[in-house]
Amino acid sequence: MENGVANHVFDIIFLIKLAAIIVPLIGISLILRNLLGADKKKWFSYNHINDFHKKGESMLRALFIILLLASMPWTINYPFAISVLLIVFTIVQLGFQAFAEWKFSSNRQNYKVSLVEVALFFIAIVGVFLLFR
Repeated sequence: MENGVANHVFDIIFLIKLAAIIVPLIGISLILRNLLGADKKKWFSYNHINDFHKKGESMLRALFIILLLASMPWTINYPFAISVLLIVFTIVQLGFQAFAEWKFSSNRQNYKVSLVEVALFFIAIVGVFLLFR
């Protein structure tokens, strides 16, 4: 029989660790947006800068789906490989967003915050891998 208290303690510790990863990601981004004067992002909405940005992200997503489906025979036994593909895709997509903001945005400070977000996401992912290894 399982110990119910141990499960709750694990859940609480897991939530604390999750908050320790997510809160700095969001907090640093908000602070930088205010300090640099970058545009504020709306929660749960995504606005493309122009058609190049919209088409580029659509192409990246399609390419990712094709790569994911094509690599299934090799990665089906290695879920870690699928996780790595997801992480690489997210970093490439955030990097493309930063490039589009640098190239086409009216507020030039937006891309700086996006680059910091890419770096923070990468650091958080490395931290998660080190935490759960």
